Amino acid sequence: MADRYKLTGQDPLAKQPKTIIISHGGSPIRKKRPARSPESTQLTGLMALLISTGILLVLSGATVTSAVISFIFFTPIIIITSPYWVPTGILLFFFVAMVLSVCGVGLAAAAVLVVQLLMTGGDGR
Repeated sequence: MADRYKLTGQDPLAKQPKTIIISHGGSPIRKKRPARSPESTQLTGLMALLISTGILLVLSGATVTSAVISFIFFTPIIIITSPYWVPTGILLFFFVAMVLSVCGVGLAAAAVLVVQLLMTGGDGR
């Protein structure tokens, strides 16, 4: 450790004067970190990201375009046949609601029976 100090008559443990650095608005982090080029794995990842983003953008555009075209094509057919679809939809709604209600009541009854069986001991005597 003694070889770190120049022995020119100075005390090696004496405080060295601090140098004053005047900054002109630059970022100190940028000065500490050397500039480097991106690695090949980073470039490969960026290329994969750009390619997959492009593919997803094309697919979403095709989906929206086909939805708009089918909406334009099928709207007159739906309007013309609406006297058949509206009553059918209402009946279908009530039928599905009835089936789900019956299933819910059956599930609740089964739950009550299981709880009663567990409360009475559950051995079947």
